This record gives sequence, C-alpha cells and structure tokens, in this order.
Amino acid sequence: MTTDTTEFAATVEGSLDAAVAALRRRQDPAGYWKGEFETSVIGEAAEVMLRHFLGLPWEESAASAKTILSEQSAAGGWAAYHNGPDDQLLSVFCYVALRLVGYPPEDPVMRAAAASIRANGGVEALNTPTMLAWLAIIGLWPWRDIPLIPPEIILLPPRAPGNIYQIGAAARGIVVASSLFMAKRPVVPAGFGIEELYTRGGPEARRSRGPAALATAFTHWYARHPIGFLRRRAVTKATEWLIRTQERDGSWGGNWPQTANVIVGLDSVGYRQDHPVIKAAMAGLERCVVTRNGQRRLEMWSSVVMDTALGVSAAAMADRAAIRSSADRAVAWLLDHQVTELGDWAVLTKNPVAGGWPYEFANNVNPDADDTGFALAALRRLHRPGTNAAVDSACAKASRWLASQQCDDGGWAAFEPLRWRLPGRDALATIGFLEAPSADVTGHVLEGLAGNGEGEGPVVRRGIRWLRRQQHQDGSWPGWWACYHLHGTSAAVTGLTSCGVPGTDPAVERACAWILAHQGDDGGWGEDIRALHDPAWIGTGDSTPSQTSWALLALIAAGHADSEPVRRGLDFLVRSQQDDGDWAEPWHTWVVHHDGLYWRDSMLRLIYPVMAMAGYLTSVGGVAQR
Repeated sequence: MTTDTTEFAATVEGSLDAAVAALRRRQDPAGYWKGEFETSVIGEAAEVMLRHFLGLPWEESAASAKTILSEQSAAGGWAAYHNGPDDQLLSVFCYVALRLVGYPPEDPVMRAAAASIRANGGVEALNTPTMLAWLAIIGLWPWRDIPLIPPEIILLPPRAPGNIYQIGAAARGIVVASSLFMAKRPVVPAGFGIEELYTRGGPEARRSRGPAALATAFTHWYARHPIGFLRRRAVTKATEWLIRTQERDGSWGGNWPQTANVIVGLDSVGYRQDHPVIKAAMAGLERCVVTRNGQRRLEMWSSVVMDTALGVSAAAMADRAAIRSSADRAVAWLLDHQVTELGDWAVLTKNPVAGGWPYEFANNVNPDADDTGFALAALRRLHRPGTNAAVDSACAKASRWLASQQCDDGGWAAFEPLRWRLPGRDALATIGFLEAPSADVTGHVLEGLAGNGEGEGPVVRRGIRWLRRQQHQDGSWPGWWACYHLHGTSAAVTGLTSCGVPGTDPAVERACAWILAHQGDDGGWGEDIRALHDPAWIGTGDSTPSQTSWALLALIAAGHADSEPVRRGLDFLVRSQQDDGDWAEPWHTWVVHHDGLYWRDSMLRLIYPVMAMAGYLTSVGGVAQR
C-alpha cells in the first residue's frame, strides 16, 4: 500500500471499530439482530379500523392516533416515504382512523387532511380493491364497487390457474381470508360518512367502468347466485386451510397484514374472540406493537432473519475478536430458526426438501430465497465447509432448497418460482402479488451458493446466464425489494463476482461504470423511492449510508477498492457516522409493494457500512485485526 492508502485505511479502521462496537451493543441477548421495521402509518390506521370492526377498547386506538398525527405532512395529508408527497390511500386511511377515534371534521388537522385528499382527486380516485375492502367493512365504501374473490378458488386443482398455489406466497393468506369475508360482506358501521373527502364528482364518481366494472358485476352476480354445495364446501376448506397454516406464534406469515385479514375472515364465519385460534392470533398481532412516548406503532413485518444473517456477515468480514462471540451466538440462533418442515412452497415443488429461512421470527409456511441466500452466505463467511458439522448440515439443506426454488428461466424470486410468464412486472404486482425473478434476489442466492462451494455448478451457471440476459443497456439491473437500480446492480455484481466472474468481464465493467456515473457530489450514493415510478429518479437521490455501502460493496468486489471513487464513498461514511458508531437514515430505501408501501430498517443502516468498510480493508490489506 502507498502511504496515502495506509493513512486512509487507518481512518476507516477507526470508524469500523466504532461501528462494530455499536453492532455488538445492538445484539439481542437471544443472539439475533433486529432493527425496527418502519413503514408509513398505514398499519396504525388499519389497526384502528380493525379494532372498531371487532369492537375492541378504544384506548389503544387513541395511542395510534397520536402516532398518526405525529406524521401528518405540512400539506395536510400523509406521505408514504420520507420527504415524499401526500399519498392518497394513506391519507384517506389516516383521516378515517382519526374520525373513528373521535376527531370531528371541523378540527383544523382534519380540515387540512380533507383539503389534501380533495386536491389529489378525492376519495373517488382510490382504486385498490384489497385495501378498499377495509373501508367496506366499516361502511365507508360500498361492497358493490369491489370485485369479490370467490372462496371456490380453493377447490381448484393446485396446478390450475387461479388456485391459491398459483398466487404469490406473500398474498396467499390474505386472498383466502378475503374470499371468506367477501362471501359474507360484513359491515360494522363507522357511524359517520366521508362526503367531505369527495370532489365535485361526488360518491357516484367512484363507480368503476369498462372491463373492471364488468368483472366486478360478474363476481357480485355469482356471489348472489352461488352453487350451494360448492360454496359450503369452499368455505369449510378455506377455513380449515387458514387454521392449518397458523404459525406457532399465533400469526399468519409472521406479519400483521396477513394476520389481521385472517381474523376478519374467520370472524365472518363465526370464529369469535374467545376462540383459541383468535386468541392466539390477537396475541400475535400484539407482538407487532411498539409503544414509545405515549404512541402506539406497528412493525407490520419483522426483518429479524435478514438482519441477523447480514449481521453475521458483517461480523465475519470485520474479523474482530471482540465480535466473534456475538457472531457465534447469532449463528446458533440462525441454525435454530431454519425451516425443517414442508410448507406451501412444497405443493408445486418436485421432490421437496426443507431447508430455507423465513424473513420473520415465525413463518414456517413460506421461507424465502432472499433470506436463505443471506443466511447461507453468512454461515459460510464464518464457517468454511468442513469446519462445523452443524453448519455443514444446515448449508447442505439450504442449498438443495434453493435449487428447488430456481425459476424455469434461471433466476430466483423471493417467494416460490414464477411458473408461467406474464407481460410485465406491473401485471405481476396486481394479480395476487405475483413476483417475477429479480436481480437482487438472484444475486444474493448466487453469493450464498458460491460461499457454499457451488460457484461452478449447473444451478449457479443458469443463474449467471439469467443475470446476463437481464442487464439493462446502461449497465444496471433493477432490483425488486429495495430501491432500486442501486440495489439490483450491487447484488448482481457481488453475486457474479462471488461465482468467479472477473471484474474485467464486460457485464461487470458496464455495471461499475453505471454505479460510478451516479456517485453524488458528497461522495455517497442514493436513489429515491420515486425511481420506482419515474425513470428520471433512477440512480438519483440524497446519499444514504446503506445505499452508499451497496455501491461500495459492488465496486470493491469488482476490484476497484483502491480507487478515488471508493475512497470518496468511504469518506462519506466516515463523515456521516454518529458519535455512537451508528448512522442516521430517515429515508425509506426498501420496498414491500411497489404501489405504495415502503420501509426502512434501523439495523441495516449500521450493518451495510460495516460490511463496506471491512471489505475495503481486506481488499487493500489494511490494518491488522484486533
């Protein structure tokens, strides 16, 4: 190393030491790492509606209202992401929740909210049937305007189009539950109307027209004229399926949205709050609650496996004796939470073998390829093949499971292979949350398999070919689960290079050129959520610690560690680091649904910079480990 490089490496080393100390402090005594899963307040608003529907005490709803009010924008509505514009669906939900808690429309905060909603097209502009059903169950949207899901879909053969196993795993429980309450179409009136949220078009303007109206009309005609014995059989089978897929913690899918929808679905067929299934489910919902400063916040999902796996990778890459015991405890936790039973994913999988990891504390029904890739890579960073029998066994199972989940075209989606082709990602997102294979998931899986010694196997070779075919002309790849081209491109590059693709490969060179072209003047990288819908924002946005680290990890993996752009990126991380070794990151950089639900993680803003700084020091032969 040159003198300048040595001096700079020493600076990075000091920053890394502080970050590693912060990482150690953030570990739970049980061994896992978990940041707070922070979305917009749509979950808090939906919880108020759910509590009204179920007739639960209002005190918790009042605490949720404080949370909702704390995030009202200057424009009067509510934004779906940091510094974003008012989001129409979210603003309507928040307005309704506040009305349910007792805020009158004459209140200044309500007047401001109503003005924002009207300025953005009024409540009649809403067009998300699965979400509008939440307004319908409290009498604020007519059921007649919502297309209904017939419970008979559960009677279709597993390989038939429209069967629940042909629907994305992330939405399967919601679809089955919705089919039950849509068959009954229950209403617990809110006790007020929302006429003040309409524009001059008035309530009739919300009526759908064209093909959508025909589809809605047909589903309602069938709902009024079902085939009796088929309907009874479908309702029974759907109910049994929901009860069978309840997780050990009482939830469905380990998350709030699925569990809440199932509670409404089971309520519609007679399962009341004193039933053991519902009692367990309500306890599962309560575990999603974070109470702080008199406010009630929801973690709609839990990123514990992702955070723990990436935390292990960060600890292994930092290579500090001080964090080795932390990493060992985290590995033990991961091994204990590997899915060892068959779930939904096995229905359409040939010769299924369990071995994946879920995203949440409890989701044995649907582990996912993304988190399994993270876990496999983490385990192998800390324990090379042949050095730990328990890790070897877990990795072998994970490898076989990942191979079984590869899509026909060679890529990976997070939840189950896409088994047919549809025209475009937007279509996939609107039909049951179907998910196509993506560059970020495929890159993460390749990195895990390569760490397990399979970088030259046929499964990996197919994955590499898929990535090559999917690269955009400008050198980037779009991601799916984070924003957006930065995440997809970083994951693709680290996945390819981990499998032996050199940094001089044309695909990798073009990707690095794209990354370098989007470095900010402050040395960092950032991509705004708006990039998901507006191409002008692709690769553009305020620099963030995690996104800067994604870019650095790709450049370092491609052989650019000892370069001025990498030093500038690392300098951004050093300068923006807090005194406690952590970073601040208010931006939402992760995606649940591309149509309006985004999140941030208070753990990943720390983990990714640790990985980037550690990767740099290893590449340039930095200061010796401590």
